Amino acid sequence: MQKSISRKLIGNNMLISVLVLVILETSFIIAVSQYYLGGIENTLLNNATQSATFYSRSAPAGSAADKANFIFENIDERENALVELLDLQGNVVIDNTGANVTETVDSYDYYQALHGHIKSWRGRNEYGESIISVSAPIYDDKEIVAVLRYVSSLKPAHKIIFTYFAFAVLIGLILIALAFALAIVTSKRIVIPIKELIRVTEEITMGNFKVTAVKYTDDEIGQLADAVNIMSKEIAKSDQEKNDFISSISHELRTPLTSIKGWGETLQDGGTEDEELLNEGLKIICHETDRLIILVNDLLDFSRLQSNRLEMHMQEMVLDDLLEEVYKQFSQRAKKEKINLQLRLEDDGMLILGDYNRLKQVFINIVDNAMKFTEGAKNAKIELQSYTDDDKIYISITDNGSGISPEDLSKVKEKFYKGTSKKSGTGLGLSIATEIVHLHQGQLWIESVYGEGAQITIMLPLMYAVPDED
Repeated sequence: MQKSISRKLIGNNMLISVLVLVILETSFIIAVSQYYLGGIENTLLNNATQSATFYSRSAPAGSAADKANFIFENIDERENALVELLDLQGNVVIDNTGANVTETVDSYDYYQALHGHIKSWRGRNEYGESIISVSAPIYDDKEIVAVLRYVSSLKPAHKIIFTYFAFAVLIGLILIALAFALAIVTSKRIVIPIKELIRVTEEITMGNFKVTAVKYTDDEIGQLADAVNIMSKEIAKSDQEKNDFISSISHELRTPLTSIKGWGETLQDGGTEDEELLNEGLKIICHETDRLIILVNDLLDFSRLQSNRLEMHMQEMVLDDLLEEVYKQFSQRAKKEKINLQLRLEDDGMLILGDYNRLKQVFINIVDNAMKFTEGAKNAKIELQSYTDDDKIYISITDNGSGISPEDLSKVKEKFYKGTSKKSGTGLGLSIATEIVHLHQGQLWIESVYGEGAQITIMLPLMYAVPDED
């Protein structure tokens, strides 16, 4: 079964919380234990050291038995610890309880005292009770004659430590419960937006491109929601453009095909007897076939551009020669449509590195568009002009036609986009032209005042100027 991100978040948060609490509570219990047990040990060490020093100096000379009465007559009655006087064999000579003791001591602290050291020891007595003891040597003329031993039960201290331990565990359980509740809340704050994004992406995969994700937060997940919404809008836009493009292409294909089919049927039904009709029909069929070829070529170029397979045959070329050829190609059509087509070149001989046929395709497309949108205008005029600036050459195609509406101007170079004008084509021409210019390391931009005309400017990098022949 797939483990949800919610469980992972809660599990990770709880693991970290428990580890932190265990470390803190362990440190706390160790600190409390050292405080209480260390306090008892230090008290016994101080008492044993001071008493042994005092009795070594003040007690009567002799054995442990000789010193016993003096020592216990001078012991503080408020002493809570068990105080024992041991001989050199570990036998208890007397203690401060006054009981008759027959115990023999062999603990670590006792043996250390026999060697002149004052040490402590923790362990259990013969009754199984936890105790701590400190032994100090008693001297008679620099010779150890007895051992003074302080013994204290650790049971009261352990009781206090256990109380602190229980309190710490209780606090820890409360904190774990709070951490668990916080982990659930936190995981929900993270998981709910993620589930919303999953829902939206599933809707998109099913073809619903109008769905949008609810933005719950302003963090990275919120940014992701914004990105998904933008993506959804762009997909919806592209889908609509695709549908419009298919509709447009269908129309563009149907129109010449209908014309070709009509004239084919006319000629088939006996139109060949009229030579004038025959020539007119063949002329129209050839014209419409050329339209289809151009359309198919545009589609192929667009496909190659999308897959980065458009071949470019770069070579040194004089751009002015290309512009003159384009000018000549449109001159007759311009005269026929009563358009004043002008060519103004700043200087001949400027070399660029480019694909002659692809650049020709770009300029033909732009001039053809200019003529379509200028057709029928009063004093119709189209001007092709080139000029240089440093290491760049600029080519502008300016017309005084109907211009481009503001709503179309920002989108007219996008693929599949068809303007609101009835003269708009398939929505591929300017998109392909722009991509070709970019492949030449150039730029293409459009300026227009709606109702007054438009200007398209192309910038291309120069190689160098061709030297004058004379």
